[in-house]
Amino acid sequence: MRAIFIAVGSEMLDKERVDTNSIYVARRLMEVGILTDMKMVVGDDIENLTWAIKNACKRAQIVIVTGGLGPTEDDITREAAANALKRELLFKEEIVEDITIRFRQRNIKMPEINTRQAFVIDGAEVLPNAVGTAPGQYIDAETCKLLLLPGPSREMKLMFDKVLTDKIAPLCNFFIYKRCFKFAGITESETDAEIADIYAKHRNIRTTILATPGVIEVHLVGRSRKSEEEARIETDGVAEKIKTKMAEYLITEEDISFEEFIVAALKHLKLTVSVAESCTGGGLANRLTHVPGSSDVFLGGVVAYSDEVKKNILGVKEETLKKHGAVSKETAKEMAFGIRKLTGSDISAAVTGIAGPGGGTKGKPVGLVFMHLSAADAEVGIHKVFPGERRVVKVRTINESFNLIKKYLGEIAPKK
Repeated sequence: MRAIFIAVGSEMLDKERVDTNSIYVARRLMEVGILTDMKMVVGDDIENLTWAIKNACKRAQIVIVTGGLGPTEDDITREAAANALKRELLFKEEIVEDITIRFRQRNIKMPEINTRQAFVIDGAEVLPNAVGTAPGQYIDAETCKLLLLPGPSREMKLMFDKVLTDKIAPLCNFFIYKRCFKFAGITESETDAEIADIYAKHRNIRTTILATPGVIEVHLVGRSRKSEEEARIETDGVAEKIKTKMAEYLITEEDISFEEFIVAALKHLKLTVSVAESCTGGGLANRLTHVPGSSDVFLGGVVAYSDEVKKNILGVKEETLKKHGAVSKETAKEMAFGIRKLTGSDISAAVTGIAGPGGGTKGKPVGLVFMHLSAADAEVGIHKVFPGERRVVKVRTINESFNLIKKYLGEIAPKK
């Protein structure tokens, strides 16, 4: 089966807005063996949305639309879907009663405009919203199942998960078995070049390579019409070959973030860490402290943007800054040593670089970053020139710094 995802809302076209709903839905669909062929974002234009839903229903067996189910004039999903299916919209008093009760529980009088949320496409099943006012709708349109969901992620996820379990998953005539790898220190194209000859000949295994700055995910979804065991045997065979070939880049097979892996590894080895940051502006510390329980291993950090802070707090020598500059392997090394001495951590990581868009020179271009790991038994420094805009350079720097820590923990740190 194939699926198409449509996100509705002119605000979703803003370059700063990240559509997380489509990522969640695609991953959950993949778990039951359904591939998301396409996703699109449509602004608040009823003609465009009608066209998008109508054509999506011609191309896919499942069409998921999120957003545009609110009470305002620009919430057009109900009308557009009805137009696309050539069905009537019916007013349901019981929905008004449910919404009224929800407002009353909050000691708020329901605005009249919220009654617009009580219009339901003829033949649709109303999907209750446990945490919001906008009900969803499920329409079995013969060759296509159309699912209308609210835009807020919390509301969408709760509603979608129930529909997936109750209505979509039973439509899949496959036994599913999954494996997942996360790699660092290698690009998406390099990853595919390394493993394509392993997975390409296995038509019962759906292989997806997902790339984010600094981290590559490889998802294997094995399918069998006979049994889960058949899917497992074939998928494990492919997975173990990939694991062996990509061992030096492997972070984890668990569904966890890079920072969660780092925190868990530090806990296992009973080691502590600190960070000194320039171009990442506290991003390393933020990512680490976002992990619950990170206080067991993370002692602290310093954001040292100015040379004065590098000298007065981290102990970087003035001679080093004058001779080599703030962006240099020498400065990164002294920053790492300084924060380790300051906090008393077992290991430390430091970064200094040019995130851009300005500040680059012929000798030190935009994207140049020096990273250094300091420990009692090791001093490891690397440098990279990362392509991309400022945000991407910062994210890549953080992930490459995590990779530096990972390699130390796996290869140098004493096993405890």
